Amino acid sequence: MGDQLNTDMNAFDSNGWAVLELPFVQNKISEAKELFNQQFLPKFTDDAQLNRELIKRFADHPFVASIFCSEEFVEAISKVAGISTAVKCGPLVSHYTSNNMTGNGYGLPYHQDYPSMGSSHRSVICWVNLADSGPEAHGVEVLSGRHKEGLLKGEQTGSAYVLDASVFEEAEATVPVISAGSVLLMSSFLPHRTYVNADFSGWKLSLSQRFDDLDDREWGVRGFKNAYRTAVDRDLYIGSI
Repeated sequence: MGDQLNTDMNAFDSNGWAVLELPFVQNKISEAKELFNQQFLPKFTDDAQLNRELIKRFADHPFVASIFCSEEFVEAISKVAGISTAVKCGPLVSHYTSNNMTGNGYGLPYHQDYPSMGSSHRSVICWVNLADSGPEAHGVEVLSGRHKEGLLKGEQTGSAYVLDASVFEEAEATVPVISAGSVLLMSSFLPHRTYVNADFSGWKLSLSQRFDDLDDREWGVRGFKNAYRTAVDRDLYIGSI
């Protein structure tokens, strides 16, 4: 495990992302998928909004939330991302992608997460899928290495800091292959978007948790402020760039 985490650390530093294979998390996600299939999926109806609310409630389930608070999870992501003292930034968020009425083929365009966090410059996002994802299914598309450029040209919208087309129109994108229960660890500065496969009939349900580093001195100078609240304070990030 130690050697693999060192490899993941190098990948994260170079690319701004890494896929972590953590047996503990994979086992727990398998249990979480069973929970979803048995307790939540049977409550789905023809009401797309109801289904979306059920997905949010799944992310709120204590068992699901506990996965991201486990000692094994926090230690692994902290080592790979170089975080000294990990603290959560915001709630556990669900991301459902499908071409059916519930997902409606929707996905966020290229964006960076840092502006909606406005916290530690070492902040990261941890994505975990209930099912396999990648180019043959739905997934996440990233621009490897662009996290090193800081905040790129873009515009703050109601849902995200959306990047200008000039940032990615000639960029080489990657859709990571992520098996169910593996952890996609991303820098909050990594440009990414939802990858929607129009030919895929299945669905992708991901859970993401954001983490900050309490020992980031620069964050401390700014008073450990965090833009991610019930209503995101979009202006907080401006003074932290």
